[in-house]
Amino acid sequence: KQAPPQLFDLTTLQREASSKFGFSARNTLAIAQSLYERHKLLTYPRTDSKCLPEDYIDTISTHISGFANSISSASLEQQIIDSSSKVIKNGWIKPNKRIFNNAKISDHFAIVPTGKVPTAALKEQEQKIFDLVTKRLIAIFFPSAEFETTRRITRIENDSFLTTGKVLVKPGYLEVYGRKPGVATEKNELIPAETGDKAQTSNIEIIAEETKPPARFNEATLLGAMETAGKRIDDEELKDAMKERGLGTPATRAAIIEGLIAHKYLFRHEQQKRDLVVSNKGLALIDLLDDIG
Repeated sequence: KQAPPQLFDLTTLQREASSKFGFSARNTLAIAQSLYERHKLLTYPRTDSKCLPEDYIDTISTHISGFANSISSASLEQQIIDSSSKVIKNGWIKPNKRIFNNAKISDHFAIVPTGKVPTAALKEQEQKIFDLVTKRLIAIFFPSAEFETTRRITRIENDSFLTTGKVLVKPGYLEVYGRKPGVATEKNELIPAETGDKAQTSNIEIIAEETKPPARFNEATLLGAMETAGKRIDDEELKDAMKERGLGTPATRAAIIEGLIAHKYLFRHEQQKRDLVVSNKGLALIDLLDDIG
């Protein structure tokens, strides 16, 4: 079983938008800020909380009912309308500490839609962020997705080939994203097959490969590393001081990355635009810090 992901805080929204759409962290913050200030469609984005207040259940119920009953909005996908209707019809909005939890809220709660339905068409990037946040809110009330963990052996004459992966049996929350059972879309997913099914061997190719170094950081993975930076420290005293802190805050992490690029300590890879590369100036700074202890 795979439970629905938690609601967005700013860092997870920036990471998701970077992975899915290639948006920079700064750009995602600017779009979310515009959807909050100008369009009044999202709640305050500069937050580090993934939960909602415990007295917010009725408000969320009203918001999702509003989406379910929206018929003529240019900015609301049919998938959002249908999924919202299913949540309301099944009475899935209930007290749940994973979603509604006062203890896990600091100054602001998770980023969710305000319940206002867009009346005019949004810009493409705004629409993508609005859809991302809205679907995440609806999906969290759906049941878990269910997969069969699969080991499949294919025999070609005297040779056996092992394929491992998973088969989607019940979409659960993935239904919000248009997923259907038995359809493989992720790279570790398989389509269903029965024992004894025949497969065609169209060609056989032997590929010699070597181990690869770890992938370069991109904005999504660097934001994640900054969020949990304390966990990567070997010194126990420093590790304790950094416990649950990370580097920067949700509101400043994008600016820190942009600052390093502006001062030419980092640059974006010429071909792989999402990848971040350390410059000679950045390497010299690390050496200098090592030398002075």
